[in-house]
Amino acid sequence: MPISLRAALMAAALATAFPALAEPITLETAIERAIASQPRLAAAAARVDAAEARARQANVGPNPQVSLEVEDFAGSGPFRGLDSTQTTLALSQQLEIGGQRSARRSVAASERDVVALALLRERIDLVRDVELAFAELAAATDQATLARDNAAQASSLANTARILVEAGRDPPLRQLRAQAALAEARAAEVETFSLMLAARRNLAVLVGSDDPDLTVAAGSPQPRRTTNDPAFIGIDERLAEAERRVAAARVTLAQSAAVPDVTVSGGLRRFNDGRDTAFVAGLSLPIPIRDRNRGGIEAARADETAAEYQAERVRAEARRDRAQAQMLVEAAETRLAALEGPGLAQAEEAVRLGQVGYNAGRFSLLELLDVQGALTTARRSIIEARLDRARAIAALNRAYAREEN
Repeated sequence: MPISLRAALMAAALATAFPALAEPITLETAIERAIASQPRLAAAAARVDAAEARARQANVGPNPQVSLEVEDFAGSGPFRGLDSTQTTLALSQQLEIGGQRSARRSVAASERDVVALALLRERIDLVRDVELAFAELAAATDQATLARDNAAQASSLANTARILVEAGRDPPLRQLRAQAALAEARAAEVETFSLMLAARRNLAVLVGSDDPDLTVAAGSPQPRRTTNDPAFIGIDERLAEAERRVAAARVTLAQSAAVPDVTVSGGLRRFNDGRDTAFVAGLSLPIPIRDRNRGGIEAARADETAAEYQAERVRAEARRDRAQAQMLVEAAETRLAALEGPGLAQAEEAVRLGQVGYNAGRFSLLELLDVQGALTTARRSIIEARLDRARAIAALNRAYAREEN
């Protein structure tokens, strides 16, 4: 298919796409739908359930054992047959005397805290992703609308140039230049329309929608007005600290494993020859001369050290990210205020005067194209600045996210 024909078809699709748009979705609704539909949150919630079950299991001690022993039978002499048989029925119980159960409970509880915080972080990250996708679709839609308007303006200008050339006021070269500008505008229209469709699909995946005409409602996320409080503890820091506590609890668990468990038993013995009975009792204790779990203890301590350094690194990076997010929001808002200032109105007025002057023969086509290009650049810069501000706001919200998010 020729490029010009493909561009014309895409431009036609863009022109007909806007009236058919579905009901716009707000940022709040997008976040709610994403939280309700995202598999990543469901998977994190399932891990929390698993940790809860492991915490309950950690509180369970070893099962008692029942044993039945038959002695002194099927031998020789007086032990021939079953007359001299002794039958012992005993019950034994392993006793955890080294604090293993409390250590297990501590590890399981700490791991439960980790996965609960991981779920919260997943939710916070999802909110940030939706904010970014929402802002990117809003910007892509604005860019597509601007490109569509530019293409319509370029088409009108090309028609005017043709009329002026046919009337002999302008040389044929001016008509060719106007047609080239129209081709560029249509190419930009096709490109921005494709980017808008990609942004739609990205947001639709996050919110669990199959609407091909998903659009955003007016408005953008506002920054959380907060200062860079050094005492603030973010989700990443809390998660790193929880992982450090898990590592510390595993050291205690490894140390408790070095203490051997005691097994006590008691039962009843029956003597077949005299039909007499007697109680029996027993105690067994492993001799820890080979395995005292030294390697396990050393490994657990090394893991604890690594977790402590990791927590320090996360704290430093979190403080940096919060300060950087504050500065980026301030810089983005300053830039946007400058772009939306008097310069935009002046560029719009220049285009109006340039169009009037071109129609009256006071300005050339190139002069009109220059002022139109300046206005387009200004409007694109504003759209990009709004997107940069939204990205900075999303980063700020992420840096200062709390449980209520």
